[in-house]
Amino acid sequence: MAKDTDPKPIADLVERTKTTVPIGKLLAELDLEIRGWTRLKMTAATPEDRTKARELEKVITTQAHARRAELIDQVQTGPLDNRVVAAAALGFTHEPEALSPLVACLEDRNPELVGNALLGLMILGDSNTPLERICDLMRGDPDPWVRTNAAQCLSNLVAAGSGASCVLASARLGLTDPEPGVRAHSALLLGTLLDGESAQGLLDVAHDPVPLASAAALRALVWLGGHEPRSKGTVARGLASMLEGARNTQRVQLLRALNQLSGVSYGEETKAWTDWASRLP
Repeated sequence: MAKDTDPKPIADLVERTKTTVPIGKLLAELDLEIRGWTRLKMTAATPEDRTKARELEKVITTQAHARRAELIDQVQTGPLDNRVVAAAALGFTHEPEALSPLVACLEDRNPELVGNALLGLMILGDSNTPLERICDLMRGDPDPWVRTNAAQCLSNLVAAGSGASCVLASARLGLTDPEPGVRAHSALLLGTLLDGESAQGLLDVAHDPVPLASAAALRALVWLGGHEPRSKGTVARGLASMLEGARNTQRVQLLRALNQLSGVSYGEETKAWTDWASRLP
C-alpha cells in the first residue's frame, strides 16, 4: 500500500492559524471540513477512519472556539449562506453561549438553516437545551432532512440528560415516519427512555426493509430488554419469532441481538431460542 502523503489535519491547522483568516474564507473552510467530518462519522468502518474523524473534529473545534464571537454574529446577522455554515460550526465550540443563537435559528423558515442548527445543537450537547421546538420539528416539519436531524438531535440530547414532556410522544410517532432516519433515531430514543409500551412498535421496525432503521430497532430492543425487566420476555419472544424465515444478514443480526439479550448462546437453531424466550415472564 502506498504511503499516505495527505497533509495531517493538525499540521494544516497550524499553518492556517498563523494569520487571521477572513470570516468568509473561514466559513468556506469550515463548510468543507464539517461535510468531511459528517461523511466520516456516517461511514467510518475502520480504526483509521475513526481516527481521521477525531482529528478533523479537533481541527473544527479549535477553529470554531477561537472565532466563536464572529460565528455568533454571523448566525444572527450574516447573509443566509454564512448563517447556515455558522449554525453547524457553533456546535463545535462546546460553549454555553452558543445555545441561545442556535435555538433562535429553529424558528427560521429556511430548512437548511434549521437543519444545520439542529446539527449544531446535537454537537453542542447542552443538557439545558429546550426540547419543545425540536419535538415540533420532528413531528411536523415537511422537510425529511429537518425531521431526521430533529430526531437525531433529540436522541442525543436525551442521552445527555435532557428531558421534556413532548419527547416520548414524539418518539412513538416517529416510529411510523416515512423517513428511515426518523424511524431509526426514534427507535434509539425509545430505547434510551426504556419505554416498555413501545416494545411491539420497535419489533415492527425491526422488520423494516431499510437496514438503518431495522438495525437501530434491534439495538433499542436489546437495550430495553436488558434494562427493563418487565419487557425482557416480550422482546425475547418477538426476536425469537423473527428467526423463523430470516435469512443471511438478518438472521445473523437477530442471533447477535438474542445473544446480547440472553447473556449466553443457545446456538443457531430457532427452537432453542423460542424455548428460552417462552420461559421468560
